[in-house]
Amino acid sequence: MRKVYTPEHLRFLRENIKGRSLADLAKLFNKRFRLSKTPVGIKAFAQRHGLKSGYRSGWPGWNRKYLGKHVRFLEKNVPGRHYPEIAELFNRRFGFSVTPEQLASSCKRFGISTGFTGHFPKGNVPPNKGVKGVYHAGCEVSWFKKGHKPPKWRPVGSERINSYGYVEIKVSDIRTPSARLRQKNWKAKHVAIWEKANGPVPKGHVVIFLDGNKSNIVLKNLMMLSRQEHAVMCHMNLYTDDRETTKANCIMAQIKVAISNLKRKTFKAMKSKKIIFLNNNGYKVYVIQEKGRYIPARETCAGNLVRLRVKKLKPRASRSEAQRDLYEYALFRGWMRI
Repeated sequence: MRKVYTPEHLRFLRENIKGRSLADLAKLFNKRFRLSKTPVGIKAFAQRHGLKSGYRSGWPGWNRKYLGKHVRFLEKNVPGRHYPEIAELFNRRFGFSVTPEQLASSCKRFGISTGFTGHFPKGNVPPNKGVKGVYHAGCEVSWFKKGHKPPKWRPVGSERINSYGYVEIKVSDIRTPSARLRQKNWKAKHVAIWEKANGPVPKGHVVIFLDGNKSNIVLKNLMMLSRQEHAVMCHMNLYTDDRETTKANCIMAQIKVAISNLKRKTFKAMKSKKIIFLNNNGYKVYVIQEKGRYIPARETCAGNLVRLRVKKLKPRASRSEAQRDLYEYALFRGWMRI
Protein backbone atom coordinates (compact mmCIF):
# COMPACT_ATOMS: atom_id res chain seq x y z
CA MET A 1 0.00 0.00 0.00
CA ARG A 2 2.95 2.33 0.54
CA LYS A 3 4.21 1.98 -3.09
CA VAL A 4 1.35 3.99 -4.58
CA TYR A 5 3.68 6.62 -6.05
CA THR A 6 5.95 5.84 -8.99
CA PRO A 7 9.28 7.45 -9.94
CA GLU A 8 7.39 9.33 -12.63
CA HIS A 9 5.15 10.83 -9.94
CA LEU A 10 8.21 11.89 -7.96
CA ARG A 11 9.79 13.57 -11.00
CA PHE A 12 6.55 15.43 -11.68
CA LEU A 13 6.37 16.73 -8.13
CA ARG A 14 10.02 17.87 -8.18
CA GLU A 15 9.39 19.81 -11.38
CA ASN A 16 6.07 21.46 -10.36
CA ILE A 17 6.08 21.85 -6.57
CA LYS A 18 7.94 25.16 -6.43
CA GLY A 19 5.67 28.14 -5.68
CA ARG A 20 2.42 26.18 -5.63
CA SER A 21 0.00 25.50 -2.81
CA LEU A 22 -0.94 21.95 -1.83
CA ALA A 23 -4.44 22.42 -3.21
CA ASP A 24 -3.16 23.61 -6.62
CA LEU A 25 -0.48 20.92 -6.69
CA ALA A 26 -2.98 18.13 -5.88
CA LYS A 27 -5.33 19.42 -8.58
CA LEU A 28 -2.51 19.50 -11.16
CA PHE A 29 -1.22 16.07 -10.07
CA ASN A 30 -4.62 14.40 -10.33
CA LYS A 31 -5.26 15.96 -13.72
CA ARG A 32 -1.91 14.72 -15.05
CA PHE A 33 -2.15 11.13 -13.78
CA ARG A 34 -5.96 10.80 -13.51
CA LEU A 35 -5.84 10.04 -9.78
CA SER A 36 -7.71 11.34 -6.73
CA LYS A 37 -4.95 12.25 -4.29
CA THR A 38 -5.77 14.67 -1.46
CA PRO A 39 -3.59 17.67 -0.55
CA VAL A 40 -2.72 15.91 2.73
CA GLY A 41 -1.47 12.83 0.85
CA ILE A 42 0.61 14.97 -1.52
CA LYS A 43 2.07 16.82 1.48
CA ALA A 44 3.09 13.58 3.23
CA PHE A 45 4.71 12.24 0.02
CA ALA A 46 6.64 15.47 -0.53
CA GLN A 47 7.86 15.56 3.08
CA ARG A 48 9.13 11.96 2.85
CA HIS A 49 11.32 12.98 -0.10
CA GLY A 50 12.37 16.35 1.29
CA LEU A 51 10.47 18.43 -1.25
CA LYS A 52 9.45 22.03 -0.35
CA SER A 53 7.24 24.34 -2.36
CA GLY A 54 8.31 27.68 -0.85
CA TYR A 55 4.66 28.71 -1.06
CA ARG A 56 3.51 31.72 1.04
CA SER A 57 -0.03 31.40 2.37
CA GLY A 58 -0.82 35.12 1.95
CA TRP A 59 -0.51 34.94 -1.86
CA PRO A 60 -1.22 31.54 -3.42
CA GLY A 61 1.31 30.98 -6.18
CA TRP A 62 3.22 34.15 -5.25
CA ASN A 63 6.85 34.35 -6.33
CA ARG A 64 9.19 37.21 -5.57
CA LYS A 65 10.34 37.58 -9.18
CA TYR A 66 6.71 38.40 -10.16
CA LEU A 67 6.16 40.87 -7.32
CA GLY A 68 6.75 43.96 -9.42
CA LYS A 69 4.49 42.74 -12.22
CA HIS A 70 1.70 41.91 -9.82
CA VAL A 71 1.95 45.20 -7.95
CA ARG A 72 1.88 47.17 -11.20
CA PHE A 73 -1.26 45.28 -12.23
CA LEU A 74 -2.94 46.11 -8.92
CA GLU A 75 -1.93 49.76 -9.06
CA LYS A 76 -3.51 50.01 -12.49
CA ASN A 77 -6.74 48.05 -11.87
CA VAL A 78 -7.61 48.50 -8.17
CA PRO A 79 -8.76 52.17 -8.12
CA GLY A 80 -12.48 52.45 -8.80
CA ARG A 81 -13.20 48.71 -8.42
CA HIS A 82 -14.45 46.54 -5.56
CA TYR A 83 -12.34 43.68 -4.25
CA PRO A 84 -14.49 40.78 -5.58
CA GLU A 85 -14.14 42.20 -9.09
CA ILE A 86 -10.41 42.84 -8.61
CA ALA A 87 -9.84 39.29 -7.31
CA GLU A 88 -11.60 37.85 -10.37
CA LEU A 89 -9.43 39.92 -12.75
CA PHE A 90 -6.23 39.11 -10.87
CA ASN A 91 -6.85 35.37 -10.79
CA ARG A 92 -7.81 35.31 -14.47
CA ARG A 93 -4.68 37.25 -15.41
CA PHE A 94 -2.12 35.30 -13.37
CA GLY A 95 -3.85 31.94 -12.77
CA PHE A 96 -3.99 32.31 -8.98
CA SER A 97 -6.83 31.63 -6.53
CA VAL A 98 -6.64 34.72 -4.33
CA THR A 99 -9.74 35.54 -2.27
CA PRO A 100 -11.10 39.12 -2.03
CA GLU A 101 -10.09 39.23 1.66
CA GLN A 102 -6.49 38.22 0.88
CA LEU A 103 -6.34 40.73 -1.94
CA ALA A 104 -7.68 43.52 0.31
CA SER A 105 -5.03 42.72 2.93
CA SER A 106 -2.24 42.74 0.33
CA CYS A 107 -3.44 46.01 -1.23
CA LYS A 108 -3.41 47.60 2.19
CA ARG A 109 0.14 46.34 2.73
CA PHE A 110 1.25 47.78 -0.63
CA GLY A 111 -0.55 51.10 0.01
CA ILE A 112 -3.01 50.67 -2.88
CA SER A 113 -6.52 52.04 -2.30
CA THR A 114 -9.76 51.48 -4.19
CA GLY A 115 -10.82 55.08 -3.57
CA PHE A 116 -14.08 54.09 -1.88
CA THR A 117 -14.72 55.71 1.53
CA GLY A 118 -18.04 54.04 2.35
CA HIS A 119 -19.74 57.45 2.58
CA PHE A 120 -22.52 58.69 0.35
CA PRO A 121 -21.26 61.56 -1.87
CA LYS A 122 -22.73 65.01 -1.39
CA GLY A 123 -26.01 65.33 -3.26
CA ASN A 124 -26.57 61.57 -3.43
CA VAL A 125 -30.22 60.57 -4.04
CA PRO A 126 -31.14 57.24 -2.38
CA PRO A 127 -32.96 54.74 -4.59
CA ASN A 128 -35.89 54.47 -2.14
CA LYS A 129 -36.53 58.22 -1.94
CA GLY A 130 -40.24 58.94 -1.42
CA VAL A 131 -41.01 55.32 -0.46
CA LYS A 132 -42.16 54.72 3.12
CA GLY A 133 -40.68 51.54 4.55
CA VAL A 134 -39.78 48.48 2.48
CA TYR A 135 -41.67 48.43 -0.77
CA HIS A 136 -42.25 45.45 -3.02
CA ALA A 137 -44.58 45.40 -5.97
CA GLY A 138 -48.04 44.26 -4.88
CA CYS A 139 -47.51 44.77 -1.15
CA GLU A 140 -49.70 47.89 -1.13
CA VAL A 141 -52.74 45.60 -0.96
CA SER A 142 -51.94 44.80 2.67
CA TRP A 143 -51.16 48.39 3.72
CA PHE A 144 -53.25 50.07 6.43
CA LYS A 145 -55.55 52.65 4.93
CA LYS A 146 -55.76 56.19 6.31
CA GLY A 147 -58.13 56.27 9.28
CA HIS A 148 -57.87 52.52 9.83
CA LYS A 149 -58.77 51.35 13.34
CA PRO A 150 -57.73 48.00 14.83
CA PRO A 151 -60.44 45.42 15.66
CA LYS A 152 -59.97 45.91 19.42
CA TRP A 153 -60.31 49.71 19.25
CA ARG A 154 -63.00 51.21 21.48
CA PRO A 155 -64.39 54.77 21.50
CA VAL A 156 -63.96 57.19 24.41
CA GLY A 157 -66.48 56.35 27.14
CA SER A 158 -66.24 52.58 26.69
CA GLU A 159 -65.91 50.41 29.77
CA ARG A 160 -63.98 47.25 30.57
CA ILE A 161 -63.08 45.12 33.59
CA ASN A 162 -59.37 44.65 34.31
CA SER A 163 -57.69 41.59 35.80
CA TYR A 164 -58.22 42.91 39.36
CA GLY A 165 -61.99 43.19 38.92
CA TYR A 166 -62.14 47.02 38.73
CA VAL A 167 -64.28 48.71 36.08
CA GLU A 168 -62.24 51.00 33.83
CA ILE A 169 -63.51 53.72 31.52
CA LYS A 170 -61.77 55.13 28.43
CA VAL A 171 -61.11 58.84 28.96
CA SER A 172 -58.90 59.68 25.95
CA ASP A 173 -57.68 58.22 22.65
CA ILE A 174 -53.92 58.83 22.50
CA ARG A 175 -52.43 56.97 19.53
CA THR A 176 -48.84 56.05 20.30
CA PRO A 177 -46.70 52.91 19.95
CA SER A 178 -45.85 53.13 23.66
CA ALA A 179 -47.99 50.74 25.74
CA ARG A 180 -47.34 52.85 28.86
CA LEU A 181 -48.86 55.94 27.24
CA ARG A 182 -51.75 53.97 25.76
CA GLN A 183 -52.60 52.72 29.24
CA LYS A 184 -53.27 56.34 30.28
CA ASN A 185 -56.27 56.29 27.95
CA TRP A 186 -58.06 54.20 30.59
CA LYS A 187 -58.89 55.19 34.18
CA ALA A 188 -60.70 53.39 36.99
CA LYS A 189 -64.35 54.36 36.83
CA HIS A 190 -64.74 54.87 40.59
CA VAL A 191 -61.69 57.20 40.58
CA ALA A 192 -63.17 59.18 37.66
CA ILE A 193 -66.48 59.58 39.50
CA TRP A 194 -64.72 60.70 42.69
CA GLU A 195 -62.56 63.22 40.82
CA LYS A 196 -65.59 64.64 39.01
CA ALA A 197 -67.24 65.44 42.37
CA ASN A 198 -64.23 66.27 44.59
CA GLY A 199 -61.31 67.11 42.30
CA PRO A 200 -58.11 65.19 41.52
CA VAL A 201 -56.97 62.44 43.89
CA PRO A 202 -53.75 63.63 45.63
CA LYS A 203 -50.57 61.65 45.27
CA GLY A 204 -50.30 58.90 47.89
CA HIS A 205 -54.08 58.48 48.24
CA VAL A 206 -56.55 55.85 47.04
CA VAL A 207 -60.33 55.67 46.59
CA ILE A 208 -61.98 52.67 48.31
CA PHE A 209 -65.39 50.98 48.24
CA LEU A 210 -67.07 51.19 51.65
CA ASP A 211 -69.12 48.01 51.16
CA GLY A 212 -66.30 46.13 49.39
CA ASN A 213 -68.37 45.70 46.21
CA LYS A 214 -66.32 46.83 43.19
CA SER A 215 -69.44 46.89 41.00
CA ASN A 216 -71.33 49.31 43.27
CA ILE A 217 -69.85 52.47 41.76
CA VAL A 218 -71.83 55.30 43.37
CA LEU A 219 -70.46 58.40 45.05
CA LYS A 220 -71.89 57.58 48.53
CA ASN A 221 -70.10 54.22 48.43
CA LEU A 222 -66.69 55.82 47.80
CA MET A 223 -64.17 57.26 50.23
CA MET A 224 -60.62 58.54 49.84
CA LEU A 225 -57.86 57.35 52.19
CA SER A 226 -54.12 57.85 52.31
CA ARG A 227 -51.99 54.81 51.60
CA GLN A 228 -50.91 54.75 55.27
CA GLU A 229 -54.53 54.55 56.37
CA HIS A 230 -55.29 51.95 53.70
CA ALA A 231 -52.35 49.85 54.96
CA VAL A 232 -53.71 50.01 58.54
CA MET A 233 -57.16 48.95 57.30
CA CYS A 234 -55.73 45.96 55.45
CA HIS A 235 -53.34 44.97 58.25
CA MET A 236 -56.07 45.01 60.91
CA ASN A 237 -58.71 43.52 58.58
CA LEU A 238 -61.08 46.46 59.11
CA TYR A 239 -62.85 46.32 55.75
CA THR A 240 -66.43 44.97 56.06
CA ASP A 241 -69.54 44.55 53.92
CA ASP A 242 -71.37 47.20 55.94
CA ARG A 243 -70.85 50.75 54.70
CA GLU A 244 -71.21 52.52 58.06
CA THR A 245 -68.97 50.07 59.90
CA THR A 246 -66.21 50.48 57.31
CA LYS A 247 -66.53 54.27 57.53
CA ALA A 248 -66.10 54.12 61.33
CA ASN A 249 -63.08 51.83 60.94
CA CYS A 250 -61.58 54.31 58.48
CA ILE A 251 -61.86 57.06 61.09
CA MET A 252 -60.11 54.81 63.63
CA ALA A 253 -57.32 54.10 61.09
CA GLN A 254 -56.92 57.85 60.52
CA ILE A 255 -56.49 58.35 64.29
CA LYS A 256 -53.87 55.59 64.48
CA VAL A 257 -51.92 57.09 61.58
CA ALA A 258 -52.09 60.56 63.16
CA ILE A 259 -50.74 59.19 66.48
CA SER A 260 -47.97 57.33 64.65
CA ASN A 261 -46.95 60.46 62.74
CA LEU A 262 -46.93 62.46 65.99
CA LYS A 263 -44.67 59.88 67.67
CA ARG A 264 -42.39 59.90 64.66
CA LYS A 265 -41.99 63.66 64.97
CA THR A 266 -41.34 63.32 68.72
CA PHE A 267 -38.69 60.64 68.16
CA LYS A 268 -37.08 62.77 65.48
CA ALA A 269 -36.80 65.61 68.01
CA MET A 270 -35.35 63.22 70.59
CA LYS A 271 -32.30 62.61 68.43
CA SER A 272 -31.30 66.25 68.88
CA LYS A 273 -31.09 65.86 72.71
CA LYS A 274 -27.71 65.79 74.42
CA ILE A 275 -28.29 62.80 76.74
CA ILE A 276 -27.46 59.64 74.81
CA PHE A 277 -26.48 56.24 76.20
CA LEU A 278 -25.15 53.06 74.64
CA ASN A 279 -26.75 49.84 75.89
CA ASN A 280 -25.16 46.41 76.26
CA ASN A 281 -26.15 45.38 72.72
CA GLY A 282 -24.45 48.38 71.16
CA TYR A 283 -27.62 50.33 70.29
CA LYS A 284 -28.19 53.96 71.17
CA VAL A 285 -30.69 55.07 73.83
CA TYR A 286 -31.99 58.63 73.45
CA VAL A 287 -33.51 60.48 76.43
CA ILE A 288 -36.18 63.19 76.39
CA GLN A 289 -37.55 65.21 79.28
CA GLU A 290 -41.33 65.11 79.57
CA LYS A 291 -43.49 66.37 82.48
CA GLY A 292 -40.74 66.42 85.08
CA ARG A 293 -39.18 63.09 84.21
CA TYR A 294 -36.83 61.52 81.65
CA ILE A 295 -38.13 58.97 79.17
CA PRO A 296 -35.56 56.83 77.29
CA ALA A 297 -36.15 55.57 73.73
CA ARG A 298 -34.09 52.70 72.37
CA GLU A 299 -32.91 52.58 68.78
CA THR A 300 -33.62 49.23 67.10
CA CYS A 301 -31.48 47.44 64.51
CA ALA A 302 -33.88 48.69 61.82
CA GLY A 303 -33.24 52.32 62.83
CA ASN A 304 -36.60 52.84 64.55
CA LEU A 305 -37.06 54.29 68.04
CA VAL A 306 -39.06 52.46 70.72
CA ARG A 307 -40.05 54.21 73.95
CA LEU A 308 -39.09 52.45 77.16
CA ARG A 309 -41.81 52.73 79.84
CA VAL A 310 -39.68 52.52 82.97
CA LYS A 311 -41.58 52.53 86.29
CA LYS A 312 -38.52 53.62 88.24
CA LEU A 313 -38.33 56.89 86.33
CA LYS A 314 -41.22 58.72 88.01
CA PRO A 315 -42.02 62.43 87.80
CA ARG A 316 -39.88 64.51 90.22
CA ALA A 317 -40.25 68.00 91.56
CA SER A 318 -36.80 69.08 90.44
CA ARG A 319 -34.78 68.38 87.35
CA SER A 320 -31.75 67.25 89.37
CA GLU A 321 -33.75 64.51 91.12
CA ALA A 322 -35.16 63.25 87.80
CA GLN A 323 -31.68 63.26 86.28
CA ARG A 324 -30.32 61.36 89.34
CA ASP A 325 -32.99 58.65 88.83
CA LEU A 326 -32.00 58.43 85.17
CA TYR A 327 -28.32 57.89 85.89
CA GLU A 328 -29.09 55.34 88.63
CA TYR A 329 -31.27 53.38 86.20
CA ALA A 330 -28.57 53.62 83.49
CA LEU A 331 -25.99 52.26 85.98
CA PHE A 332 -28.40 49.46 86.90
CA ARG A 333 -28.87 48.48 83.26
CA GLY A 334 -25.19 48.88 82.39
CA TRP A 335 -25.67 51.75 79.94
CA MET A 336 -22.69 53.88 79.00
CA ARG A 337 -23.02 57.65 78.49
CA ILE A 338 -21.73 58.89 75.12
